[in-house]
Amino acid sequence: MDEKTINNKLKSVGGRLRKIRMDKGWTLEETEDHGWHDWKYLQKIESGRNTTISTLIKLADLYSIKLFDLFKNL
Repeated sequence: MDEKTINNKLKSVGGRLRKIRMDKGWTLEETEDHGWHDWKYLQKIESGRNTTISTLIKLADLYSIKLFDLFKNL
């Protein structure tokens, strides 16, 4: 898989995270009220920055979703 494809997939996952957050009616800043440690870091993840599986697991838990749903149909 080439770097461009990987970057596109990261952006897709980030976009899914943004949509889930927005569907909950949360701003980036409000994620800290719900247990997330740094909204600025979340902003970077939502824009497609590379992240760890550990971070994605934490976000899936925060949003009460299955980790699989972030990657479904990529």
